[in-house]
Amino acid sequence: MCVHGGISTTRRAGISFHFLTSYMLLDEKWGYVNFASASSRTKLAFVLVLLVCLNAMGADNALRQGLVVLEETGRTRDNIPVFRRHTEEARIAAILSRGFAGRLVRLFGYEQRYLWKKGGPMPEPAYLLLSSRKGGFPRFGFYLDAEDKHSAGYVDLPREQALTGEFGAVDQVFPHELAHVILRQLAGQRSSWANQVHAIGVRTDPGVALDEGFAEHCQVMAIEDHDADLATSGLAHKPESIRLAYGRLRSYQRELSTGTALAGRWRMTFPLWFSGVEQVLRYDAVKANAFAFEPALPDHLLKAGDPYTAYLLENILPGSIGDPPKTVARMLSTEGVMSGLFYRWVNSVPLGKHYLDQTFYDQFGVTRVEIAPVENVYLKLFQVFYAYKPQNTIQVVMGYRAAFPEEEADLNAIVKSVLLGQPLPDNPAIWLANPYFKTGTTVFDQFRGAPRLHTFDLNAASLVDLLGVPGMNKHLAESILEKGPYVKLEDLRQVPGFTPALLTKFQFMAAQMSGLRVDRDAMENEVPIASILLPYIWRALTCSLLAGLLGSAFYRVLVPCEWLRATITGLVVAVCVLSVGWLMGGHGLWIMFALVFIFEMLVILWRIRLQCDWRPALRALIAWVAAAMPAAAILQPWF
Repeated sequence: MCVHGGISTTRRAGISFHFLTSYMLLDEKWGYVNFASASSRTKLAFVLVLLVCLNAMGADNALRQGLVVLEETGRTRDNIPVFRRHTEEARIAAILSRGFAGRLVRLFGYEQRYLWKKGGPMPEPAYLLLSSRKGGFPRFGFYLDAEDKHSAGYVDLPREQALTGEFGAVDQVFPHELAHVILRQLAGQRSSWANQVHAIGVRTDPGVALDEGFAEHCQVMAIEDHDADLATSGLAHKPESIRLAYGRLRSYQRELSTGTALAGRWRMTFPLWFSGVEQVLRYDAVKANAFAFEPALPDHLLKAGDPYTAYLLENILPGSIGDPPKTVARMLSTEGVMSGLFYRWVNSVPLGKHYLDQTFYDQFGVTRVEIAPVENVYLKLFQVFYAYKPQNTIQVVMGYRAAFPEEEADLNAIVKSVLLGQPLPDNPAIWLANPYFKTGTTVFDQFRGAPRLHTFDLNAASLVDLLGVPGMNKHLAESILEKGPYVKLEDLRQVPGFTPALLTKFQFMAAQMSGLRVDRDAMENEVPIASILLPYIWRALTCSLLAGLLGSAFYRVLVPCEWLRATITGLVVAVCVLSVGWLMGGHGLWIMFALVFIFEMLVILWRIRLQCDWRPALRALIAWVAAAMPAAAILQPWF
């Protein structure tokens, strides 16, 4: 139900119908006649024409309204939330009406008109809720004050998020989430098989990769739009932000590759920094198609009994040109690759310049001259989403080819470029649930506080996936990958060295998968934050206690004192060193040591001036440094 000057469409229709039916109707002779004197057929025709006109008025109003910004009321009705218009709606809507966010709002209006003409509900404006919740979500169903919006989609973003000028600001994430709403409305819900919460580099499944990849490409578009906010478009020319992000990834890789850092800075603070790094990757790594390449993994991690460390590196790090390409099945299940595909797809000059007959654009309530080339591609994708209800990107490609055969050659060139020359696969998915190998619920679950059994498609498997199966070694896993793809599990018998015992395990994993229900919405909306953070807390406490006890022993050797005093000193020093090391890194530690050194030097100089014994102060300085050494050692990856 759309709003016209404070009167709903339904209410406005009632007023207009009552006025016209009570008084007048056009007549050839008199110009006006009483409605009651008209024939039944004339009345019916008049009513139908009137309803069509009022519906068109409502549709036009939705397009004119564009974007509606909402805020929470804290109330619910019929188990759905009640919102009101944001007090700063005009300011926020003005910011988001420019650049790609504004472009997608207009495209959303065309999509709403398209669905309405296909028999769907009345068009709605795009809704943005700035809420108290963390994260960004596409949602459906709410009340706008007393107005029922049960079927309307909306975007839910944190209210403290910057509107522009940062990687991951609202003007980038809002179109991302609005693209989810569009895809859901046009193509429906996609089934999911992967038991891992998605991230840009995580290999999930083709359905999740399509959904997230189509949404994430909007963030690249938002930064590169010619009408973007200057602070946002300037992100493309800030190499220091990109260097910082990749530097953090390299430090994280070094910590995990050595395996000797008990509480390395980058793993212990992973939830604090990775979200920002991922926002940079959604721009830079997507444009470079970096997730189509295999990141280098240390050989000793692949030979470890538990391949979880290798799993983390494989699903977090982008590759680079020169690394081996991933298999095409893995690319199609990785949202970072699909994001790059859609980015190149909608920016294709040949596809954008290929306009159709006006009847195509009539479906969206727009003329072809009003549509820019990039919008032209989006409208064609919208048609494919609606007509073919694709469950994965292959089906999108096949649907586009079928709907627009004259564009097939240009589309094929884009797909071939992104997939590094590999053809689209036609083999079936063979999904397995491995109870022998547990991963974290998300990549933020670095220490598996909320473990999940690992699910994967045999035909999209990596070495890490296969090495999680007991009895598997690297040589056999490489042979399995080389002999694939497979039509059925029994085809694994053709792999040299594959034993009947291993086949039994794979058949058991297939049976486990058939009984597993993956609820994607519940998985992503109900991430157990407390369970994920608890291992970080325990590890921090354990390392502090261990470093404190060792440090107190060193301190007591240099400064003879009671054990209680030495223990308290050792714990305080350990907590200080670890806290500064985790939050500030090596620079922070050097600053802290420098401050302590300066303080103790001042004490020594003061005692010399007073002709006192300065040696206790020097001994205290040395003892403090000794007490800090165990904590400093815990922070460092040594080899």
